[in-house]
Amino acid sequence: MKYELNGISFPFGGISWDNKTTAKDRFRYLLLYLESKRILVNPLCMEQKQQCIESVLEIKHVLVEITKDVDFNDKDTDVVRSLISACNTYLDAVPSETASQLIFHDGERWADVVFDGAMEEFRKAFALGIRRLEIRYGLSFRSQIHGAE
Repeated sequence: MKYELNGISFPFGGISWDNKTTAKDRFRYLLLYLESKRILVNPLCMEQKQQCIESVLEIKHVLVEITKDVDFNDKDTDVVRSLISACNTYLDAVPSETASQLIFHDGERWADVVFDGAMEEFRKAFALGIRRLEIRYGLSFRSQIHGAE
């Protein structure tokens, strides 16, 4: 976080700071974080449902955390909400009772139709949200989101 000294008081002492972290700073961090998430950028030939579920839960947590202590305008908040919604939709679609299963990639699609649809919608929503942030803030997402074409 960026802080700027805005005052010192005497005789009892005290220093006050202003948080200078901007929405752009938070979104820059978010894009770098998302580049590290295999569920978005790593085209493996198999996935374990439980690991995907955990990854989506981690992403959802980070999406909420980036909004702390920063004034987001309505457009910024809408992007974050749309990404949280994509996480929720994915988590609703992928049943956790079969989470230990391995899912194999069969050519262009995943062998599990429900998983395939959930992954496709999740990745498309993130590709769209990331694109909006790139355009709005001049940021760059350097990885390719697989299956979002």
